[in-house]
Amino acid sequence: MKDGASSSESDLRSGHRKRLRERFLADPGAVPDYEVLELALGCVYVRRDNKLLAKRLLAQFGGFDGLLSATSEELADVEGCGPAVDSFLCLLREIIARASESNVQRKQTVTLPDLVEMGRQRLKHCADEEVWAALLDKQNRLLMFKRIRHGSPDHVALEPLEVVELMIRNHASSLVLMHNHPGGTYMPSQEDRALTGRIALALRHLGLYLHDHVIITSEAAFSMTHDCRLA
Repeated sequence: MKDGASSSESDLRSGHRKRLRERFLADPGAVPDYEVLELALGCVYVRRDNKLLAKRLLAQFGGFDGLLSATSEELADVEGCGPAVDSFLCLLREIIARASESNVQRKQTVTLPDLVEMGRQRLKHCADEEVWAALLDKQNRLLMFKRIRHGSPDHVALEPLEVVELMIRNHASSLVLMHNHPGGTYMPSQEDRALTGRIALALRHLGLYLHDHVIITSEAAFSMTHDCRLA
């Protein structure tokens, strides 16, 4: 009896998932968030009914953006959510970030909004502070987007010489620096402002240029150029 019941439940799940997938493919925008997440979780827990877990996750984190920002510890507190979900979300974040970078890389000339959006996709979900550099050539084409430093949840150290060496090594003419504030405040600290000034001065002496230093949070981005900090 147990085998028969198990087989019947498996068939029901398979049939439900097939119907859900067909509805999604017919009109993705008409499928509610929890069912979209339920489909995605089917890649993690193949033999499980994931509807309840999908609803729990969205309720706990307030939607997809909050879910993508969730830490391993926060996910572990949700009933039925194991390490496989954490790994899956990490993979999704990386795919989204790389897609954004590829889009900017293809452009003949990039703008600051292009770079800021690329930086937000890379940094807005990070639990620790990181410094990234978007290196540009003389035609303002993106040469690379590279992490320079990884820090702690509330601090990351950087020296102007590291930026200078990175630009020279990669034949860059200018750059946009970006780093995140996981705590949520987008305003630069006094240390951020002082460091930005030292980097801009060091580059100027070599005929190189710092376009901007952008502070990124999960909700916003702060441009030091627009705030006249690089005048």
